[in-house]
Amino acid sequence: RRFGNRSFWVALPLWTFSGTCLVLLRHRIFAERIGRNPLTTIAGVALIALAVWIGHHVHRRLGLQRLAGLPEMNPGRYPGGVVQTGIYARVRHPRYLEYMLTFAGLALLTGAVGIFLLAIITILLYLIVAPLEERELREHYGPEYEAYARDVPRFLPRLRRPLRARTE
Repeated sequence: RRFGNRSFWVALPLWTFSGTCLVLLRHRIFAERIGRNPLTTIAGVALIALAVWIGHHVHRRLGLQRLAGLPEMNPGRYPGGVVQTGIYARVRHPRYLEYMLTFAGLALLTGAVGIFLLAIITILLYLIVAPLEERELREHYGPEYEAYARDVPRFLPRLRRPLRARTE
């Protein structure tokens, strides 16, 4: 947000270059496999199923307009705010968790070394991006987001909810 369209114009060539490399090297990158067994298959399917479940709940809670980023582009027309209900009452970044689980599940399911590498890169990326995004959210929403961040874990839900969340 801080850099506006400039970040897009920096990212676009990087995405294009990365995508081109993946397409050109796909046979080499994704042909290498590690051993699979029924346990890794079951774990992969379970992670993907959990990711689909999370994605469904994110979409239900946010709706298409918020998922498309319309409140950020036109705040007067599309109200925003900190979403603290539904799955967002359990984790602050369910979409990032969804993507991490998807890549990890695909890696276990396929056994492709390239997908394992993508899973590791994806997880590392979100471990870096989430705190940066939270810094902007703290600046934008102030004490409301600060309290939310204090009560709700970033990626992994607590087994028991805090008293405040259970009473709402």
